[in-house]
Amino acid sequence: MKRLVFDSGPIISLTTNNLLWLLEPLKERFGGVFSITEGVHQELVDRPLQTKKFKFEALQVEELIESGVIEVVPTAPLAPRAERLMYLANGSFSTQNELLRLVQRGEVETLAAATLGNAQAVVMDERITRNMIEKPYALADLLSDRLHTKVHTNVETLREFEQLVAKPVIIRSVELVTLAYEFGLLDRYKVRVPNVDKELIESVLWGMKLHGCSVSEQEIEQLVETVTGR
Repeated sequence: MKRLVFDSGPIISLTTNNLLWLLEPLKERFGGVFSITEGVHQELVDRPLQTKKFKFEALQVEELIESGVIEVVPTAPLAPRAERLMYLANGSFSTQNELLRLVQRGEVETLAAATLGNAQAVVMDERITRNMIEKPYALADLLSDRLHTKVHTNVETLREFEQLVAKPVIIRSVELVTLAYEFGLLDRYKVRVPNVDKELIESVLWGMKLHGCSVSEQEIEQLVETVTGR
């Protein structure tokens, strides 16, 4: 069975942009399983339900779980792999003899679920974790620029992390909404405004960026040009 494993970020971005409903038709077209881990479920549902600000968003996510659109993967079988990935990821970079804590529990659980479950891709917006997977040996320079200090790489630790995660395909929320646009799932929003196609795809891409997806303005412009030809 095909599988996509979601981190919390893309689901939060979709929910805060009133686009969480896209997951059901996207799953139908994918023809497989959309899943999250129990740790991500805690981030998306359990903790927000204890607040007033994000309670409704939590209920929307839980409704998709209870209706079968999203499957929750048990944490226990993932724990050994997740613990090792957490240790390696947070031990791969340091500055001034202090290790940099770069990843959170939900992220490494997501990676563990993807590798152990032979997922087709991981859906993740967070830039640091994506770079650790896609461009791990360039990450020290990015961190040095961000922290304004020299960041050192523990090559052996990073190499073991690389081997365990096995470079899964990473999909961001901007790619999901671009696919939704191309499938015609957003056609309901094609109202009578000038250049509506461009305005529509641009609006949803910027919505993802402003709610947590790591995507540059140049990337947004390229995606808009690709799907609209403008």
